[in-house]
Amino acid sequence: MSRGIFYRDIPHYYGDLIRWLFLLIAVGSAVAIPLIGDLLPFGLLAQVLLIALLVLLAGLTHPHGRYVMWFNLAVSGVGAILLEYAAIELYAAQSLELFWMRELAALGFFVALYYSIKTVRAMATHRLGRTEETGEFNEE
Repeated sequence: MSRGIFYRDIPHYYGDLIRWLFLLIAVGSAVAIPLIGDLLPFGLLAQVLLIALLVLLAGLTHPHGRYVMWFNLAVSGVGAILLEYAAIELYAAQSLELFWMRELAALGFFVALYYSIKTVRAMATHRLGRTEETGEFNEE
C-alpha cells in the first residue's frame, strides 16, 4: 500500500523520491532555459536530450530495476558535478538567477545521488525490502 507519491512500504527503497527529484529538475530546467539561459554550456540540443533522459529514467525507476538504479546513480552524480562546476565557473560571467537555478538543480542531483547510493547499496547487500533484525550485529 502506498502512502503518497514519495513513500512506499519497501524498506531501503528510495526510487520514488529519486523519480520526483528527476522530474522536478527536468521541469525546472525546461522552464529556466528559455527564461534565464542555458544551465550547461553544451548547447540547447544537449540540454533538451538531458531533460528527456531524466524523464525517461524517472519513468523507468521501479523497485525491481537494478540497472535503472545504477543509471540513476550515474546520472545524478554526473549531473551534480556538471551543474555545480558550471555554477561556480560561470558565476561572475552570468546572472545571479542563473547561478541559483544551477545551484538548486545541483542540490537536487546531490540528494538524488545520496538516495540512489542508499538504494543501490540495499540492492547489492540484499537488504532491499527487508527490515533490520534485533541483534543482527551481535557476535555469537
